[in-house]
Amino acid sequence: GCVTCLDHDEHYILTFPNGYGRQSLSLVHFCVSNCRSILTVPWIELGGECSINCSKTGYNASIVFHTKPFYGGKKHRITAEIFSPNDKKPFCSIEGEWNGVMYAKYSTGENAVFIDTKKMPTIKKKVRKLEDQDDFESRCLWKDVTYNLKIRDIDAATAAKH
Repeated sequence: GCVTCLDHDEHYILTFPNGYGRQSLSLVHFCVSNCRSILTVPWIELGGECSINCSKTGYNASIVFHTKPFYGGKKHRITAEIFSPNDKKPFCSIEGEWNGVMYAKYSTGENAVFIDTKKMPTIKKKVRKLEDQDDFESRCLWKDVTYNLKIRDIDAATAAKH
């Protein structure tokens, strides 16, 4: 992907993590020794390594989205290192939850909250109306899938996807 920061005339090239639909297993005991597994609430999990690079400044970041271990561990963990141009050692390390609070540790020894995503305002996307989009623009192409997912009709969403 490419993100442009208009205020600074900077362009960032980034890669994305993998996305996984997860569902954990819980054990429920019925009667004496009849043990059955049931599925609990599903969640979306991100996993894998990503990078962000700015050709204008030379700054770059290496990010790891950690998947939850089968036993124990936390969901949505992230670690990252941010590098100055031509440096091999990061000047900032980040850890936390990608959908919560992330903490920064700077090479100066300073520790701080890097970002709290729960406190960020939601900004509505600006997109053209469906009727103004071409047939193969994303929202137009996937409109039936999106609609059926919103009304929780998984079979119709699957049919529309095909």
